[in-house]
Amino acid sequence: MSIKLTVNDMSKVAGITGRNLRYYDDIGLFKASGILDNGYRYYTIDKVEEIHLINYLRHMGVSIKEIKKHMENRNIDEYEQIMEEQLEKVNHEIDQLQVLKQRISRRITSLEYIRNLPPAGKIVIQYLQRRRILEKKMNITQQSDWELTLAQLQTKHDLPPSMFIGDLGFFVDMKCVQTRGAEDFSGMFFLADDPYYSKMKTLSFLPAGRWLTLYVKGDHHEARKHYDQMLAYAEKENLRLGDTALERTVIDHYISSDPNFYITEIQIPILSNKR
Repeated sequence: MSIKLTVNDMSKVAGITGRNLRYYDDIGLFKASGILDNGYRYYTIDKVEEIHLINYLRHMGVSIKEIKKHMENRNIDEYEQIMEEQLEKVNHEIDQLQVLKQRISRRITSLEYIRNLPPAGKIVIQYLQRRRILEKKMNITQQSDWELTLAQLQTKHDLPPSMFIGDLGFFVDMKCVQTRGAEDFSGMFFLADDPYYSKMKTLSFLPAGRWLTLYVKGDHHEARKHYDQMLAYAEKENLRLGDTALERTVIDHYISSDPNFYITEIQIPILSNKR
């Protein structure tokens, strides 16, 4: 007399829930061998190896659809193809995880940068290496101008969600710095050291060199008030400044819910010392 395993027995032997066994039976993936007199399903002992194979393929990430296809037409070529396709998927997932790992590491590094900023309100001269950026020259007068452009750039370059958090900066035309509004900019840029930018061919660079830098406590509306202070400092130190400043909020509502901790960075390139 052949051994007949109940759903409960098979569940224990195969390490799979009774619910999944019934589901596999209902979709035709792993049919029960028959029905007992009491109306319950049973499985013969030879079905154990079959469910082990299904469990193995599921553990490898193979879809139920692909497993069912193989179980209905078992041959070595079909099996090898399933393994090769799954390996390709896994390699792709590994690549994606590596990029995600780089993005997380980069974000941690940027937070360390924020923690070590010079004191707010103190003008300093920093030497900065060349920085890669994605830039968009345009007249900006309100937040909706740049929000719409952000969405367009994200779609155009197939960038992931929230790509620009913490990296968005603006160009400020120094020729009209004393008459501009707080949200009047001549363009915007994104620091492009994220891995997703690596294959883009439309990137520009901020030149290496000295930058007159001030960290302001507050957002762009507060930053606007401090350009005269920086110009006065440059005049006193006989510095010739470039025509375009950079303005970037490095601590905002994405990092802190307290506006008292918002910090905006202003950087103006130093071209040379006046004679």
